[in-house]
Amino acid sequence: MRQSVSNDELARSYQQLAQIYQDLLSLDSLDALLERLVGTVRGLIPVNSVLIVEADTPRRELIPLRADGTWPADFAQKRLPFGEGLIGLAMRHGKPILANEAHRDPRAGHVIGTPEAEPEAIISLPLVAHGVVIGAMSLYREGEGSHFSDFEFELAQSFADAATLAIENARVRAELLDQTRRDELTGVLNRRGFDDLLERVIATSPSDREIAVLLIDLDGFKRVNDRHGHACGDNVLRHVARQITKATRAEDCIGRLGGDEFVIVLAGATRGEANEVAGRIHSGLASTPLIDSHSSITVSASVGVFVAEAGTARSARSMLQRADEAMYDLKRLGSTPINRPRALERLHPKPVLTQAGEAPQESSWHANVYDLLERRFPLRHPPPLA
Repeated sequence: MRQSVSNDELARSYQQLAQIYQDLLSLDSLDALLERLVGTVRGLIPVNSVLIVEADTPRRELIPLRADGTWPADFAQKRLPFGEGLIGLAMRHGKPILANEAHRDPRAGHVIGTPEAEPEAIISLPLVAHGVVIGAMSLYREGEGSHFSDFEFELAQSFADAATLAIENARVRAELLDQTRRDELTGVLNRRGFDDLLERVIATSPSDREIAVLLIDLDGFKRVNDRHGHACGDNVLRHVARQITKATRAEDCIGRLGGDEFVIVLAGATRGEANEVAGRIHSGLASTPLIDSHSSITVSASVGVFVAEAGTARSARSMLQRADEAMYDLKRLGSTPINRPRALERLHPKPVLTQAGEAPQESSWHANVYDLLERRFPLRHPPPLA
């Protein structure tokens, strides 16, 4: 039986919805939006728990975006199959579901780590944008006598419409912002995007973990343009970006500073790990020529490595500068090991002064230069760095 609702309650609820639309559409960040969605729906329709998922249609899975309330600790890492549970059914059929006795409803299923057969009422709502189901949301009331009214069910559906519009709006804004931070030619971050990212990495990385910056400059790239033309040069840059991507980890970030200069930030990478990445870049470029208009073009690069050691001060400008210095020192050494011991002595910087009472901290880039040279020109008895 439909529960009667006063005109005043209707007016207040729809006035809240109008304010909710305006508030949600003003948010750019998806994380901030999801947090606001949870807080807002709790104020509009009091609930114990909220679950918001997005659709991974190719894999036919639901990916939790926000799980608020009584959920297992690892629930956010789980993947839910299409069509299972009330939220999966709402997703598959694109229709809202009200189950006031969900604990007795065989469609509801059970989330491992939550109490079995606990009395609860569930509203599951598809999030439909332009006729396509992009996700779903479930609202939970738990405990004996839990119940959603027909009016609350209607109100929840109107809220889901607002949530869908806001999520799509946030994603479009994020895509537009990402486009302004991407290099159109190679698809990696541009200078602005990389600078912003490096600042965030420095701000969020624990002080007891290293941060590595690799600066990559192609050797003789001008000759490629002069001999094969600028269209071929563009293809080479795309090829290099692909090889760099293959050489790095999924969590590493790649940027193009301009021209034929690329840069990578490796959060939490040790000196050895950074050198391994540099070595993979060298190997990938050497072993994988670009086939362009029936020509085989092999390019090489100089990779300057700087590692900000744990416990040291970090700034984006100084880290890029030190990696740049290491790269140009490699350029000056050239492709042969002539006078390398003298050059390596020149690469050894003065100790960096630290706070009183602490041992001087040595910068790491000179050692990385040496390690990279050893990869290219191994010596039987390498000279010590004194």
